[in-house]
Amino acid sequence: MREPHPVELSGTFLTKSDERWRDNRWYGRFRLRFPQVSPSPDLYTTFVRVRPGWRPLVEEMLSAVATELPRQRTWPVHLLNQEAHGSKWEFDLGPPEADYLCLEQLPDVSYIDMRDLHHLIDLLAPAMEDAHFFVYSMGDGLDRWVDEVHIRDGRGSFARWAVEGEAWAEFPVLCAELRDRRAGDETFGRFATLTADR
Repeated sequence: MREPHPVELSGTFLTKSDERWRDNRWYGRFRLRFPQVSPSPDLYTTFVRVRPGWRPLVEEMLSAVATELPRQRTWPVHLLNQEAHGSKWEFDLGPPEADYLCLEQLPDVSYIDMRDLHHLIDLLAPAMEDAHFFVYSMGDGLDRWVDEVHIRDGRGSFARWAVEGEAWAEFPVLCAELRDRRAGDETFGRFATLTADR
């Protein structure tokens, strides 16, 4: 199994006029999961708290992205508030005024370019508190991979493990190997255990 490799950010959102658009290494019909290990462990959903006072910037950014990428109707990103959405979305993570960037796939599949999602997370990172989470693909093809995302001090970093061959059958093996390689990393161990047990 290959070691993870850092993901280089695209620097822009990708459009049809960009020769990089729909690169099969990044674009696909994905069934995404967003396991989070810190600060709120969850198997399917990541909640990253928005820093106090930064909600307007996040709203503006999400609105601009919706305008810039109208083709992207299945964004797995939502801005939620504890008081307004907590009971309906079944989360209780902080005081009533707390806002969260929530990553969760609601439709059955997402047609998405992961470079665009990486770019969006990076743009929003200054507004986010520190977090550590993962994105993995359960797509229809042999396109299984795991992206590890850290948000630290307002900056995002990304790394990817890819699974080759009959990916779905090998995915638990990947998790087990990753867990063994990072035996001292308790947060990663929780992710690997949750995912491998699936």
